[in-house]
Amino acid sequence: MRLLFLLLFPLSLFAQDSIAYAPPLRGPLLVTGTFGELRGDHFHAGLDFRARTGTPVYSVADGYVSRIKVSPGGYGQAIYVDHPDGRRSVYGHLETLAAELLDTVRARQFAQEEFQQDLRFDSLAFPVTRGQRIGGVGNRGHSFGPHLHFEVREIDGDAPVNPLAFGFPIPDTRAPVIRNLRVYGYGMTLNPDGTGTEVWEQTLTPERLRDGSYVIRDTILMGTPLMGFALKTYDRQNGMPNWNGIYGGELIVDSTEWFDFRFDRIPFEQTEYLNALTDYGDWVENESWFHRYWALSPRQFMARPRDAKQVFPIAVDGNPAFRFDSRPTPVTLSVRDYAGNVSELRFVVYFHSVGRGERRLPAFQYFLPAGEASIIDNGDIRLELDSNALYQDCNFRYARLPDRSANYVSDVYQLHDYRTPLHGTALLAISPASRVPAQLKSRVFLGQCDKDGHLSSHGGAWQADGRFAARISTFGDYALFLDTIPPTVEINYFGNDLRRATGFGLIVEDNVSGGRMNYRGTIDGKWVLLELDGKSGKLSYSFENGDPGSGRHTFELEVTDGHGNTTVWQRNFRR
Repeated sequence: MRLLFLLLFPLSLFAQDSIAYAPPLRGPLLVTGTFGELRGDHFHAGLDFRARTGTPVYSVADGYVSRIKVSPGGYGQAIYVDHPDGRRSVYGHLETLAAELLDTVRARQFAQEEFQQDLRFDSLAFPVTRGQRIGGVGNRGHSFGPHLHFEVREIDGDAPVNPLAFGFPIPDTRAPVIRNLRVYGYGMTLNPDGTGTEVWEQTLTPERLRDGSYVIRDTILMGTPLMGFALKTYDRQNGMPNWNGIYGGELIVDSTEWFDFRFDRIPFEQTEYLNALTDYGDWVENESWFHRYWALSPRQFMARPRDAKQVFPIAVDGNPAFRFDSRPTPVTLSVRDYAGNVSELRFVVYFHSVGRGERRLPAFQYFLPAGEASIIDNGDIRLELDSNALYQDCNFRYARLPDRSANYVSDVYQLHDYRTPLHGTALLAISPASRVPAQLKSRVFLGQCDKDGHLSSHGGAWQADGRFAARISTFGDYALFLDTIPPTVEINYFGNDLRRATGFGLIVEDNVSGGRMNYRGTIDGKWVLLELDGKSGKLSYSFENGDPGSGRHTFELEVTDGHGNTTVWQRNFRR
């Protein structure tokens, strides 16, 4: 019996009436990112195609441009095309837009005096035909090299589906590569509710045989009867060096299929459940990915009967592991790509009660059950978690560390462990250590210090009870901070004599990451279009978007950070 996630629908549900789309690029399609590939807090929603900046991008089918979005981050500059078959194609990180599209965007930007735009159109404004050029490849937004990010979505619900289902010519005869096997052991009586908790793990490197399969030759001796498995694995297309994401996999225990997944359809509202299907702790600690061959929190994916094994591979209600008895048991883990290439890993597991010992769990202050809303309020902090916030029951650890550094408004509060995933957001309210003067209250923010010591702002607002609250998306170290330092402006390229220049560039930085910076640039008092690259902080101006004419001019830039600190920067130039 095949077991599937709700968020990963089998291809037959939507591809049976699929038509082949024209490629969005001419020439070989060089894949550098696959659908369902593991990314920070989300699955990759499309395909990435490597190409030079300016390479023409074409509509894959007849339809009309329904949306153009321009932003410093995300997809940067993106075009959305709706098609008669009920699907939508998306083209992200574009450097250029077709002339009629660019003119419309520019008109809106100048009318609103705002770089960021999100324009929507009906079917009459910009109809396009299959193979019509709509833009050019770029590196805008959250992109770190020129490429086209391409998606196919269902218009109803705006849910991404795997673009490989639509007939693009991408040769692939290479089977996925399996790097490591990770085995997890679960105890049975360590949580107050009697369910299992991960008590040990082991990472093994398999041997690759001549036929392309993988084995662990030595029997894996287990000290607990409940265990789970995860693979570090990648896929590669023909002629490409990139280590891309896989398409699917299966787990077979003693000739019975226990678990099966495919990346065919991933609604955006469920993409964060990636953290329940991977080793989240290893990702945040080492930036490496392990695919779990079970779901940490199956209740989030589907309703299931009490006999969990009919729907999910769970030995105990609320525990994601697999129960083994004291006999050698063969296990096979397989990995597949969309082209049908499969790699298998085989090994034998043996449970023995005098095997590997369990590690002692650290002390904790609160027990937070998964599937239930929880509130911790001790007067100094208040933490509110909704019923979907935790994938597993949590033995919550908490510590308060006094800190009287100059920019600290409160003590530091250690909220559990940043290696434990938190789904969605939680509300955190913190009391200041002392009274904050009224004139400085607007400069306060709730900040987080990550494992490398970097400080990021979560914003927030003062509450009626005198505490300051904001939404957080991870556990970790939090405190209230005071920000009175304005942003900095540095020259990237900006000479005094611009008579032969095409434009100029500046770098804008703030001492605290997170939050949006507002900026406004003028030449001789007239607003000018400055394009912001969020990943680098670069502000670029092109004389194509408004030439002040020959003579001497004054450029002025005003930048305000998320906490109200403002910098005004001026420079005179000759044109």
